[in-house]
Parts: sequence; structure tokens; C-alpha cells
Amino acid sequence: MQAALLSSWTLFFGIFLFMAGNGLQGVLLGTRAEQLAFGDLTTGFVMSGYFFGFLLGSNLVPRMVSRVGHVRVFGALAGLASSSILVHALFELASLWLLMRIITGFAYSGMYIVAESWINDKADNKTRGSLLSIYMIVSMLGLIMGQLLLSAGEPEDVGLFLIVSILVSIAVIPILMTAAKVPDISEPEKISLFRVYNVSPLAVIGMGFNGMSSAVIFGMGAVYANKLHFSLNEVAVFMSSIMVGALILQYPIGKLSDIFDRRTVILVVQILATLTALFGFIAQSISYPMLLVAGVIYGGVHTPLYSLYIAHANDYLTPKQIIATSSMLVMINGVGAVLGAPIVGYCMKVFGPSAFFPTMAVMHFIMTVIVIIRMQIRDAMPNEAQAPFVAMPQRATGIATSLLPEAEWQDTAAASKEN
Repeated sequence: MQAALLSSWTLFFGIFLFMAGNGLQGVLLGTRAEQLAFGDLTTGFVMSGYFFGFLLGSNLVPRMVSRVGHVRVFGALAGLASSSILVHALFELASLWLLMRIITGFAYSGMYIVAESWINDKADNKTRGSLLSIYMIVSMLGLIMGQLLLSAGEPEDVGLFLIVSILVSIAVIPILMTAAKVPDISEPEKISLFRVYNVSPLAVIGMGFNGMSSAVIFGMGAVYANKLHFSLNEVAVFMSSIMVGALILQYPIGKLSDIFDRRTVILVVQILATLTALFGFIAQSISYPMLLVAGVIYGGVHTPLYSLYIAHANDYLTPKQIIATSSMLVMINGVGAVLGAPIVGYCMKVFGPSAFFPTMAVMHFIMTVIVIIRMQIRDAMPNEAQAPFVAMPQRATGIATSLLPEAEWQDTAAASKEN
């Protein structure tokens, strides 16, 4: 493990830098869109462009790499990501911003694919899970640092846009210099949505709703905070509080799901997420520190759901089926993310900014009901037959699912049961 880390530190440093650029870009554009009075619904569509581009990239980039090579593709996509953010600073047109967000999402998905493939290339069965965990932590820390950089300048000036561009540009250097050889990048095995749904309806529906709620946070969180007239520093700290909570509670919740029935843990977490979202709605009218508390708790209970649903689906799979199924679940999460920002944008347009947390509460409440229904339909998986929980970065691509460590768990008769 030590040797793997020593040979990979430049790679993780590069990932940290472009995640910081991504984190700053998200809060910066949300803040600037609010200043330009794009409107909540329009801003929601603009911010959802990133997730649409991410979906496109996850499907198309592996084919591009197979044709022209990973180095050329990575360099081209890094150039796109670095330059597209500057277009936002030059032109104040929502339609052009939407196009740039799609391009940015496409570029970032490709950069993730190359980085994840390198991590996979450096890992073996003994270090794979640990390297994936480090990838998740580095990704979160990068997002937090990027969000906090919002207070380093003024959104109406070009300075912050330049910082994003610089971070992405510098990130290229350690990533391209880290690998001794070119990693193999292959497209994940294809599997139909119908087949994945038959394996685990709860995982499919849950990943879709998780994508929607995640897009609400990362796409419209800064817009919401600006509508409450927070300072730039307060906006940055509020957004970062969500990621801090994720860092604190991701592993404890995951470990609990390995000990107890996974669906019971998911149910409890969904209930907590619903209550915490309602607490956020109340906290916004009490004080800023109370809202930060709500942000920390919500981030802590919301973020693990992504990995919990993947782990729940893996409970009913053999190791050979994991990669294709998990890749499809990541794709479903992306589809949900495309819908999330416009939905909350519309709600905020109709009911005002205070609809931000209630919208997420409704999403989690719906999932709470669905979990209860599924628990009545299908018997619980025996604890000893459950696949191990592995924390996954929430912005990972399908390539990252190949990093899931192969575990020896039982092939049960439940694997072939659909309901």
C-alpha cells in the first residue's frame, strides 16, 4: 500500500487541483447567475448542463481514447475545461452559459475517466479499496478548498474565473507526468436498465433520486445562499459545510450498513435526511450558524446514500456482474442530476428561495416510502451474505466502478429473485 501511495501522490495531487477548480466553478457560476438575474428556472437549466455533459462524456470519451490515445484526449479535454470557464466571464448570456456548462461537464467526465483508469492501473486486489477511499477523500477535500476560494475575489470580476482556469491547467502537469505507462481504458460492459432494475429496483430508483438531490445541492446551493443575502465568504462556508459533513459520516454510516440489514440503514438515513432538510428550512430563519449545522448534518447523511445504493445492488450480484451494474447505476444517478437543478429552480421561482430545503425533504420522503414498500416486498439479505460497503466519490464515472475491490461473498438464491 505504501508503494502504491508513493507512486500515486502526483496523480492524487492533480485530482485535488482539478476538483478544486470544479468546486470553485460551481459556487462561482451560481453566485454570478444570481447577480445577473437569470431567474431561478433558467439558472437551474444552466447548472444542469454540467450533468448532461457529464453523461455524454461518460459514454463517448472511452471511445475517443481507444481511437487517439489517452494523452491526447486528456490534454484536449483539459484545454476545454480550462477555456470554457473563461467564456462565462466574457459573455453574460444564459444560452451560451448552458452550452459552456455542457462542454465543461463533458471535459470533466473525460478527465475523471483518465484519472480513475490510472488509479485502477496502479491498484491490485489488496490496495484497490484503499486507493478508492483516498480518491474519494481527495475529491471531497478538493471540492471544499475550491468552494472556500469563492471569497478570494469578486464574482463580477474575471479574477475568480482565471483561478479556475489556472487550477485546471496546472492539474494537467502532475497527472500527465505520473504514469510510467499508459493505462488500459476500456468501456464498461453494457447492461440493460431493465436487467439492473430486476436485480435491485430500490438501487435504481434510489440512485435516480440521489442524483436529483445532489444536483440541487451542487447546482443551486450557491444560488440559494445568495438569495438569502449571504456574503461571499458565508456562501463558500455554507457550501463547504455540506462536504465537511460528508467527510465525517460517510465511513461510519457505511460500516453500519455492513453490520446491519443494508435497507434498514438506508431507511434510517433517508428519514434523517428528510428531517435534516426540514431542519434546514427552519434554521434559515433562525441564524446562519444554525444553517451551517443543518448543512453539516445534511451532507453527512445525504452523501453516503450514493455508495449505499451501489452496495445494496452489489448484495445481489456476483463479482463479475458488479462493474456493469454499478456503471449503469452511476449513469442513472447522472440522469437524475440533469433533472434536479431545474426542479428546484422551478420550485424556488414559484415559492421563493425558502423552497430549497423543502424540495429536498420531499425527495427524501418519497424515497423513504419507497424503501418501506421494498422492505415489505423482498426479504432482507442475510448480513453474512452482504457485499462490503465501499465509499464511492459522488462525481465518479462508470470507470471508477472497476476500482470496487473483489470480495468473496455468497452467491445466494436471492440473486436471481427480482421481487
